[in-house]
Amino acid sequence: MFEVDGITYTLKYNTKKVKTIELVTKSSIVGEVTKNNGIMPYATLEALFSLALVEEATNDVVKQKTAAEMFEKVVEENGLISVNMAIVEKLQDDLGFMFR
Repeated sequence: MFEVDGITYTLKYNTKKVKTIELVTKSSIVGEVTKNNGIMPYATLEALFSLALVEEATNDVVKQKTAAEMFEKVVEENGLISVNMAIVEKLQDDLGFMFR
């Protein structure tokens, strides 16, 4: 999904992670996705990224501080809208029931 320094990372969401992200951001993820044509606030995207990032090959969770630093690099390389859309797609893939 995302490559940083030659390592491929992906996002993995489950209901427990979404609850944590909603506590951190103080907002509903589904609510944020449905507002503004799916374009979410920067801080929400950073939380969605940094709390769900795993190394694809090993499935190891990336520490939140490291993932937050990587988020900025990924946004600079890929663009904020592209990262936003990738996060929304992954949320829909992992938690499709939330969007029905």
